[in-house]
Amino acid sequence: MQKIRQILLFLERGISQRAIEKEVKITRKTIALYLQKFLQTGIDFKELLKRSDEQLEQILGLLKPVVPEGTDPRKVHFNSLIEYFNKELSRIGVTRLLLWEEYIKEYPAGFQYSRFCELLQDQMKVNNAVMHFVHYPAKLLEVDFAGDMLHYVDPSTGELIACPVYVAVLPFSGYGYVEALPDAKLPQVVKALNHTLDYFGGVPLAVKSDNMRQWVSRSGLIRI
Repeated sequence: MQKIRQILLFLERGISQRAIEKEVKITRKTIALYLQKFLQTGIDFKELLKRSDEQLEQILGLLKPVVPEGTDPRKVHFNSLIEYFNKELSRIGVTRLLLWEEYIKEYPAGFQYSRFCELLQDQMKVNNAVMHFVHYPAKLLEVDFAGDMLHYVDPSTGELIACPVYVAVLPFSGYGYVEALPDAKLPQVVKALNHTLDYFGGVPLAVKSDNMRQWVSRSGLIRI
């Protein structure tokens, strides 16, 4: 818009289109088109310079019609893929950038990356209700196994061995302890828990797990 105002100012001062082209780096063909549209208004250049950016864009035919987002075909297409996006983002290694690159390749007229991320974030706020929990220092230790196992190669056999990953976190500070175990049986869990307490240098008031089968034989409402 600044260049359009420069062109208008130069035209008002009687500067040639060739000189304007060199100054604003816009072709004479475009300058001539702008001049024609300005003259068609019947308004002198001084008065046109007082008009708003939006009014000048409207005169030049540069003002794009506003498409209600609900009827925007890009938004309709995006909304149809929300479930797929959420599913893909839950997979390890899938980032928003990778997802957007796949999306824009299949739908070149789609949203650019920044807008794509904004819409994803808005959907996450709608779909993911978050409950706020208050934690206190040294009150609770949360333990569980990570969803994915680590692996090592047995040097004697070349076999790939899976290792369950024990994770313990103090929720107040986010301080954690992680250990790969030979197996997920109770003796190994107890040993890892002892290692956790040694590592933290203290004992919390309570240890909580998400019903780890190693120490829950049956569910019930009795708190031990």
